[in-house]
Amino acid sequence: MRLRSLRVLSCLALSLLSACGGGGGGGSSTPPQTGGSAPAPSPSVSLAMTTAPIDLNVISGESADMTVQGTWTKQNLDAPVYLSVRDAGGRFTLPQPAVATGTAFSMKLSAPSTLAAGTYDGTLELRACKDAACADTWAGTASLAYTMKVAPPEWAMYQGNPAHTGYVPVTLDPARFAKAWEWQRKETSPLGAAINPVVTRNGTVFITGDVYFGQGIVYALSEQDGSETWRYPMGQVPALGPPSVSKGRVYAAVTGQGETTLWAFDAAKGDVLAKSAFEGQLPHVMAPTVSGDMVLTGAGQFGGKTYAFSTSTGASNWVHDAGGVWDMWAPAADDTYVYHHNGAALFMIDRASGATVAQIADPLSTGNTSNGYFGGPVLGSKRDAISFAGGAFSGRASSSQEHYDQRVLSSFDLTQRRYNWSTANPYLTAPALADGVLYAGRNTPSVLDAMDEATGKVLWSWFPPESAETIHRNIIVTRNLLFVSTDRAVYAIDLATRKSVWRYAEPGALALSADRTLYIAVGATSSTGKLVAIRLQK
Repeated sequence: MRLRSLRVLSCLALSLLSACGGGGGGGSSTPPQTGGSAPAPSPSVSLAMTTAPIDLNVISGESADMTVQGTWTKQNLDAPVYLSVRDAGGRFTLPQPAVATGTAFSMKLSAPSTLAAGTYDGTLELRACKDAACADTWAGTASLAYTMKVAPPEWAMYQGNPAHTGYVPVTLDPARFAKAWEWQRKETSPLGAAINPVVTRNGTVFITGDVYFGQGIVYALSEQDGSETWRYPMGQVPALGPPSVSKGRVYAAVTGQGETTLWAFDAAKGDVLAKSAFEGQLPHVMAPTVSGDMVLTGAGQFGGKTYAFSTSTGASNWVHDAGGVWDMWAPAADDTYVYHHNGAALFMIDRASGATVAQIADPLSTGNTSNGYFGGPVLGSKRDAISFAGGAFSGRASSSQEHYDQRVLSSFDLTQRRYNWSTANPYLTAPALADGVLYAGRNTPSVLDAMDEATGKVLWSWFPPESAETIHRNIIVTRNLLFVSTDRAVYAIDLATRKSVWRYAEPGALALSADRTLYIAVGATSSTGKLVAIRLQK
């Protein structure tokens, strides 16, 4: 009994360490584990920019595209990766996040046309996103510094731009104005050595000689010293209109029966890039209007037609027939519509199809629509368009000749598509518009009026120094000065004091370049063939 009890006690004690079995049986134990499996690697995305820091030059009023490139890789990740770029300064139009493919990426960014002149510094940041909305991102970014220089707009077409406002957003000091150079056309035709109003781009001023069955020539001069960069002799042509320039192309129309053609030249070299035929019975035309990917001109076999061509190929986009005025008009354009006043009504034209969207009658039309128009709608800041009522007459087959007729200016509401108001007085000059004020010159008596854009009411007036002086050609307005030509001189008027602060004793058609050079195509009513360059900053 004693021995059995001892054995039971021993078994109970040993059970703390191992299993105990009867009949002399034994047990075994498994050693505890000392480690587990390794954790899975974390997913990650790596980004790198390969584009060099950006130094972009842009002209105010024009959009500009650029491309950003780089590489990306992902590790331990099967889900799609969305690449997104953002600009803290909000200056670029950015692409939507897109699924990354391969190992390289390329993104197109656009600098909008609404940026004011100035220098902008900033940083583009590339992010890798977990979803298309970029609500959640992977760690790590890549960045790219940029400097964007936005120059004042060039004087690229009739009254400077597709809205025909005659406005150049610069501040000028009359004390710094100085004549830089002058140039005289040597080639003559039955019209003498006349030149048309000029345009500018990237340090070059472009000129066409006004001819009547003579040698048509396009000239390119350096803004620096007036030296000739290139010229293109077009041969004997019936007539040659004023030039326009945009994004590396110069446009000018030869007109006359079957020879009526819009030419496109390389602005840097003078090479012919395209020829686009349109109709005309020896019409005379204003400078073509260039807007985005479209160049517009007005003529027609019996007048009244607006022609739209592709800027890249020269192919015809559409033709719009409004009837009315025979020739000498410049359509206006924005991102959605083309605008044309045919002497009796304002037409809103769909820029994609050329279809009439609205026709707004002008109750102040003179009924004179069988001659030329000599002008184009001015697009304002209040979704309005302001344009001459009725046509005009020059008495000479020439696009460098000023017309005789003064006409009231009518305003149209482009949202409600209705007539707004007309001025109390008729005007002669091509008007200018800035900051809610419309500027135009008239004679009998000679006066330049500043009018409220919303009502047409005269806010203030400027009179030439001599009572016998008459006002001519076109108006240019800047942030602080207004330029106007009389039959004796060109004046700069201070907008704050409303007094003349500078005078140059040769009148003519005016242009103001991004290089801050004022050009005078000399001749109050008829061109002399002389061009004067006034440097507005030293």
